[in-house]
Amino acid sequence: MSKLTAAAQITRLSKQFITTPQIENTLSRVDEVIYDTKYSGKAKGLLICGPSGAGKSTMIKKLISDRRQLAVDGHKFTTIYMELPSKPTLKSMGETFLEGLGDAFAKTRSHSAEFKLLRIIGLLKDLGTELVIFDEVQHIVDRLRNTNEASNWIKHLMNNTGVAVVLIGMRSTQEILNNDQQLRRRFSATIDFDRFKISKKSSTDFLTLLKTLEGVLGVQSISLTTSEMIQRFYYASYGLIDYLVKIIDRAVHISIKNNLEGITLEVFSQAFKDEVWSNVSDDRNPFSPLFNFRALIEHNEPFNGVDNNQQ
Repeated sequence: MSKLTAAAQITRLSKQFITTPQIENTLSRVDEVIYDTKYSGKAKGLLICGPSGAGKSTMIKKLISDRRQLAVDGHKFTTIYMELPSKPTLKSMGETFLEGLGDAFAKTRSHSAEFKLLRIIGLLKDLGTELVIFDEVQHIVDRLRNTNEASNWIKHLMNNTGVAVVLIGMRSTQEILNNDQQLRRRFSATIDFDRFKISKKSSTDFLTLLKTLEGVLGVQSISLTTSEMIQRFYYASYGLIDYLVKIIDRAVHISIKNNLEGITLEVFSQAFKDEVWSNVSDDRNPFSPLFNFRALIEHNEPFNGVDNNQQ
């Protein structure tokens, strides 16, 4: 096997879009919000919140890619993506947004937060923007004592552009809508973009996901979809797709790098150490024969706090 072929296999999973029913449902809801905004003449919004690693970033990339393709096919669907700064102020939000739009005056110090917002509104109108995506919106809740100014900023942008808005963040992001009933009325029901869980419906989705990943491994491997391995992968990832893909990608890498005949339980055990928890003991490594099959959510364990509102 050539080094080029090996490298292509190693990066295959992490670069391939893996869809899930949750992603498909969310993309459909975003399309509905854009449609409702366009035909009602009133800006609508959608809040998508959930734990880190559940696949929100993958969903965003797919959304932007799909709309970019529509534009290529002869339609104008301008989508603007903005990741909020870690310590947001109205002025820094405006600067970050204008920088993303390629505005040469984004960091002009003499321009007030209000002026920057007016400039953003003008540019969005000129571009024919239909959708604005704000990511990492939990920073507003985490960093600002009063979220009213930020919510007023978003309302003003929606009112004066008629653009659909999607807010994305961890579950604490919900507080923005809870604290402002006017903003809340502009938004559809929140989508809880959750991790996979071992319930009847979700476990079926998790099995389907593992089957999909198994089908694109590119190397020999033990089955990923026996009842025992489903449990092991669930505990290893806590139902978070990002961790799942990292572990499997790493296992492929180890297998190819060491010229192994295929991926074994031992290889997955090492991959878990490399990607999730370097100093894990055998009884807490989900791929160890000694694993005690308890969730890794205790203090100092990798998934501690994942289900908390702040996570």
